[in-house]
Amino acid sequence: MSAGPQRAIRQLVVEALYESETSRHEASAVLDRRLHETADEEPALAEPKLQRRAQRMLAGVIECRDEADTYIGEAATQYPVETLAVVDRNILRLAIWELLSDNSAPVAAVVNEAVELAHRYGGESSPGFVNGVLRTVSQRIKASRVATQAPPESQPQT
Repeated sequence: MSAGPQRAIRQLVVEALYESETSRHEASAVLDRRLHETADEEPALAEPKLQRRAQRMLAGVIECRDEADTYIGEAATQYPVETLAVVDRNILRLAIWELLSDNSAPVAAVVNEAVELAHRYGGESSPGFVNGVLRTVSQRIKASRVATQAPPESQPQT
């Protein structure tokens, strides 16, 4: 893998989500297996801290799947979520979880990492599709956060 441990765990999370969705394998068991298999290539993946992060990412994506799918459906109206390529759908879910829940990376970095995953695992049009969907989703998330943080309008004094 050698692209750094953060990218490596994103790759493993996407692989676990993909395998889980295309087989009867439990995603967390797949992730555990993949972490163990790749620890020789990427010794950092043997670190408990990174393994916990990978498990947290996976659990977060699974927990917010419906919300992520709603964002995807609203951003890519001509492509029903269930008809998207499994790998594209799961790359988007991971990135949306990061945008919604994990403030450890800036929006541009999250989008870039998702596009890199799409280059690695997706089809020819996947990187552009993932980029476009995530740009739209990130704008909607930002707008939603701004709206919920707006101060209440002041009442005129009489």
